[in-house]
Formats: sequence, structure tokens, C-alpha cells
Amino acid sequence: MDVKLAKTYKEKAEQSYETLVNYYFVKEHQLFLENYEKKPDDRDFSYLWPFSGVLSAVNALARMGGEEEKYRKELVSILESLEQYRDVEADPAAYDSYVIHQGGGSKFYDDNQWLGLDFVEAYRTLGNPYYLEMAKAMFDFSISGWSNELGGGIYWQEDQKTSKNTCSNGPAAVLAMKLFEETGKDEYIIWAEKILDWTKVLWQPETGVYGDNMKLDGSIDGTTYTYNTGTIIHANALLYKATNHSDYLKEARMLAQSSLAHFTTKHPDVSIHLFPTTPWFNTILLKGYLALFEVDSEKDRTFIEAIQDNVNYAWTHARDHKGLFSSDWSGKTGVEQKYKWLLDQAPMVEIYALFANME
Repeated sequence: MDVKLAKTYKEKAEQSYETLVNYYFVKEHQLFLENYEKKPDDRDFSYLWPFSGVLSAVNALARMGGEEEKYRKELVSILESLEQYRDVEADPAAYDSYVIHQGGGSKFYDDNQWLGLDFVEAYRTLGNPYYLEMAKAMFDFSISGWSNELGGGIYWQEDQKTSKNTCSNGPAAVLAMKLFEETGKDEYIIWAEKILDWTKVLWQPETGVYGDNMKLDGSIDGTTYTYNTGTIIHANALLYKATNHSDYLKEARMLAQSSLAHFTTKHPDVSIHLFPTTPWFNTILLKGYLALFEVDSEKDRTFIEAIQDNVNYAWTHARDHKGLFSSDWSGKTGVEQKYKWLLDQAPMVEIYALFANME
């Protein structure tokens, strides 16, 4: 498929994935590079976080109409490769931040939550109950990081408990709700509500979005990232779907409005309101918007269309001659930079696949 010819979202998703595999895949190990080109100080393979971005992308590809079988096989293959990060000796067993046979790394609660969400999607696509059990295991690992210190909340990192982050609580609440959808067990709703209730300490009234974390001394890092608010929108939308309590819908709508106002900027010579140069974070926000759209009777497409405008623009303006994307969707910076991160490529595959599924 020619780099310039792809027109539909499905074609863009497939072409972007083909390009990703072409430049990042290390065939003999069934793993991926962290950057292309490989930086002098890069390790042999990517860390778990970018790898999980590829898994999310393939999950989305496997749900596209007409190509299910091809990408289902790819999904199984990626899931098998993921096991190279799993520390089966740990109790509870979970995934390290780097491949085990090269020394592994720390275990991050959020890394394992993202995987839990992908296991649920893999279960829904493939129908293999093993993946649902793995999703439950990832949730159990997540709540092993909950403590009453700081009034509750899940730590960010297992071996260095220095902060409790929105990114280690929001996705845990989403995972709890997806597990409720699959099992009908009320314990998951109770956990989702408990997690969201604690995480409100990180909400900022002045911006209307969520800050990043609370340190052990009680101080708050108010840095804002799109994904932190995205997971809270997503969890509230799923709670509304499960309980029909309107407060959850109001909260999700409020956060969607605030996120659009806070995170987008009008570039002086670009016709769209641009999201930050954080494609993977923005993809998590999009998933929150999509979850809200699914349950909201108003069917307001404003939030979804804002990201759609960005990735439509990025297709034309933010790719280099190889077809690799800059993290800056305006194309004003980074298009021909030498090193491109795997986690700036994988979310583009996923977003185009998600939009293909909407079509």
C-alpha cells in the first residue's frame, strides 16, 4: 500500500501497523525496538510500556471488519511475546518493566493495569477464558498496591512506594468496571467507586482536570496529562452504564468539557485545535470520550471529532518519508528527526483502527 494512497481509517491503520512492524520488529526475538533508529544507549528491546502500546493497537486492529482472522493471529502472537516480560516467580506474578531474560525491571501498577485492559479486549475478541483470568490477575496485582496511607489509593511502583498517581488508579477503576461487565460481580463496582473516590484528591478545580500524583508527604504534583483525565471519564461512563446513576454521567461530561478546554490550543497557522505532543496519552483520552459517547443520550461528537481532526491532519502533515509519525500532530516539529519512539507510532495505529470501527 503506497504511503500516500491510504484513504480510509482502516487503510491508515493497516498501513501504519505495517510501517511499525517494518522498522521496529525484532523478528528473531518477537519483540520490538524502543526507538527507530535505535539510539546509542537503547537496550536491545523496548520496555513493557511501549510494547503494551503495540498490544493495544493490535487489539483494535483485530476488531476491524473484514480483517478479523489476520489480526486475531497477530494478537495471539503478540500476547505470546508479552510473556517475555512476565515474572512468574513473583507473588503475585506480574509483568516487569523490561524483558525477564535480560534482567527484568521494576513492576509498575499502571503498566499491569493497561495489560489487564488489553486482556479483557483480547478475551472479547478471541473468546479464550484464559485472557479473562489474566485480566483478573492484573486487577488483583493492582489492588495489592492499595494502602490506607494518604487515605487510600494505589501506589505507582511496587518496589519504590513514593507516590500514588492518577495513572495507577484511573485505569484500575476502568479495569474493575470491565471485569464487572464480564463477571457481574459487585465487588468490582465497589472497588471502582472506592478508587475513584480516593483519586478525587488529585482533581484540580482551577483547570477542571486531574493532576498527576500525591507524594508520601501529602504534596501534590499538579502536572496535567491527557490520559489521567481520560481514564476517569472512562470509569465514570462505565459506572453510569452499570448503575444508571446520573452523577457519573454528569462527572464524565464535565471532565470531557474541561479536558477539551484545558488541553487543546489553537495553533496560529493550523486550522485545528491541537492536542499535546503525547499521542499515547491522547489515545487514552479518546477511549474515555468513546465510552462517554456510547452511554450519553446526547450523542455529542464534539470531543471525538476534536481528536479526529488532529489525526486527519497528522496523516498529511506529521509523517516522514518512511511513514513514521512525529509526536507533534501539527507536523511543525519532529517530522524528520532521527529517532522516533515506538510509543508515538503504536497509538496512531490504534486511533485509526478505533475510528475504522466507528465507521
